[in-house]
Amino acid sequence: MDITRFKEDLKAHLEEKIIPFWQSLKDDEFGGYYGYMDFNLNIDRKAQKGCILNSRILWFFSACYNVLKSEKCKEMAFHAFEFLKNKFWDKEYEGLFWSVSHKGVPVDVTKHVYVQAFGIYGLSEYYEASGDEEALHMAKRLFEILETKCKRENGYTEQFERNWQEKENRFLSENGVIASKTMNTHLHVLESYTNLYRLLKLDDVYEALEWIVRLFVDKIYKKGTGHFKVFCDDNWNELIKAVSYGHDIEASWLLDQAAKYLKDEKLKEEVEKLALEVAQITLKEAFDGQSLINEMIEDRIDRSKIWWVEAETVVGFFNAYQKTKEEKYLDAAIKTWEFIKEHLVDRRKNSEWLWKVNEDLEAVNMPIVEQWKCPYHNGRMCLEIIKRVD
Repeated sequence: MDITRFKEDLKAHLEEKIIPFWQSLKDDEFGGYYGYMDFNLNIDRKAQKGCILNSRILWFFSACYNVLKSEKCKEMAFHAFEFLKNKFWDKEYEGLFWSVSHKGVPVDVTKHVYVQAFGIYGLSEYYEASGDEEALHMAKRLFEILETKCKRENGYTEQFERNWQEKENRFLSENGVIASKTMNTHLHVLESYTNLYRLLKLDDVYEALEWIVRLFVDKIYKKGTGHFKVFCDDNWNELIKAVSYGHDIEASWLLDQAAKYLKDEKLKEEVEKLALEVAQITLKEAFDGQSLINEMIEDRIDRSKIWWVEAETVVGFFNAYQKTKEEKYLDAAIKTWEFIKEHLVDRRKNSEWLWKVNEDLEAVNMPIVEQWKCPYHNGRMCLEIIKRVD
């Protein structure tokens, strides 16, 4: 498959599979989008609606409009924005709730940096699509909240009560540890700040972006290994021996994207070198010739194939190909896409992608839609290749 056909294939998949599926989940009665579809394609219209899902849908339809100029996508983005603004925004303490009921009544009023970051990401992209000054104001206010209420010397405190009192970071912790700092949350702050700075070029956003880039270089990256720390204490000491190959390859291209805006040439060179080192190690250690294995926890390798990991693999390896012109990266990106089409794209009518397949490539009974299963990774994969291939 040549690059032009690769792009055309992804564009067709986006327009014919991913966009129509998420359009079908629009809740015209209560607003927003339905929050849950099980493995058997049953929609729970009374399921809670998570802000992670809603803000990612807002980003997705906004980004689709910005690339494809589809008025329908712009309408869907507006629908997501209205629900975010009217139901997820805390009018008393500001910031975004974790989840609301299907009718939009607050259910879990926890404030998490992860959610606020995706709020910035979605709102800034929607501002580009719509020119809506209210969306821009909300994005800038969320940025101010993260910088004034959540930022500490070593990174961002991640989880808070509704009134911004700190609490244990249980929502982004796994494997039996409670992590004060996670690479995952900080990665999405990085990408949201990159997007906000791309659009506004504000000095305070630049300073925060450079600061978090330095944090990745100095504290989160394990120099010489090609891996980032995953679950850490306040001082970025690892709480568990873990390698998340999906987060590694995703971070490689998101850091590279942030580096485009860095004014410090030495830091920019360091980040670009780091990004390629991560891509190189990921290809060597985790690419099995057709796709990426998931993770390694305490020397136990998980060889299942996860929807979002494979989507980020396509972008990460294609980015490395663009930087180096080495065919091995292009080959890995295209092979991963072929694997996705064969094993993760759900061929059933009115479905989208499977959550994962096991080591034997059998579909695992997991939801098609829920708080974390969204059009952000796979939609962005398509959009990135469309934008990157002339």
